[in-house]
Amino acid sequence: MKLLDDKGRVLGLINIVDLIIVLLVLLVGAGAAYKLTHRSEQGKTVTVEFQVMIPHVRPELAQAIKVGDRMVKGGSYTDVTVKDVQVRPGYSVNVDSRGQRVESFDPYLKDVYVTNVVATVISSAAIIAGGQEVRVGKEYYVKSRDYEFKGTVVKVEVKE
Repeated sequence: MKLLDDKGRVLGLINIVDLIIVLLVLLVGAGAAYKLTHRSEQGKTVTVEFQVMIPHVRPELAQAIKVGDRMVKGGSYTDVTVKDVQVRPGYSVNVDSRGQRVESFDPYLKDVYVTNVVATVISSAAIIAGGQEVRVGKEYYVKSRDYEFKGTVVKVEVKE
């Protein structure tokens, strides 16, 4: 017995095109059944708290950031809210008259530490908050309806 006969049927039973369609339908059905029955732990909602340091901000601008402000992405609000704001003297490293690097604090400019909190689903190797990736050392835009500052993430804490 031939695998394909002269009418294009496999083993004389079913047309090759019909066999391919049946196999595709079975594969899609098996994939859907697997997806519905196998839930992963990655879909769990967790609270992420992260701190963003915004360096060298004028004092009057630093006062714009308030606890409870909601962050925006594009033209809409996100689930990220400001939990805490700390304003500290602006830290810098300068060169003195002997050419040595010295630490100093700017008497005018301030460093602003903004602690944000969000409830999010971590489903990959990245934490996304307000449409931005949150990772220590990564740039993060602290922006609400009224202000926008560019800072750096300095601390990330995931709470179960």
